[in-house]
Amino acid sequence: MRKMKSFITLFGVVILLLSIGHSALGKEGKQFMNKEGYYEITGAKITLEWKIDGPNLEVILTAPTRGWVAVGFDPSSLMKDANLIIGYVKGDETFVRDDFGNYFTSHVSDESLGGSNDVVIKEGVEKKKETKIAFIIPLNSGDKYDKVLEAGKSYTVLLAYGDVDKFDVRHRKRTKVEITL
Repeated sequence: MRKMKSFITLFGVVILLLSIGHSALGKEGKQFMNKEGYYEITGAKITLEWKIDGPNLEVILTAPTRGWVAVGFDPSSLMKDANLIIGYVKGDETFVRDDFGNYFTSHVSDESLGGSNDVVIKEGVEKKKETKIAFIIPLNSGDKYDKVLEAGKSYTVLLAYGDVDKFDVRHRKRTKVEITL
């Protein structure tokens, strides 16, 4: 009987610790509205913030790197067909490119395919071990290499970051999240 009580007590403590640990994860993987009025989701330590402003989508992307950060909207499979925005900060300059997932594991700039770069850079900040870029894209750019995005609709979104300031270097971390615009 004593062993049974000890087991039940130990089991209860384990369940309690797991539930505390789970709540300590915060909002990892869950969409919520932050105090600045942006929706926010975090996956693999990459934070995506967004809000719709008229015909545009305002985005803030932050990751624990001094390299590039990227977001890909609505891929059909892996990276294929995603509207990818990739950027980095070097010195006082922010570089952002509008890409298209041309294959399951690769992407190229919209401009190289005859499309257009439809990203407006708002800001780029790199400090300590973190890169943050803020930009605006149209919900419907008219570019065949960009996805049409709609308020209230759910999308698969890719988040990734790399260790260096180049658009063509493989990611260090990546994840996939589901969001509703």
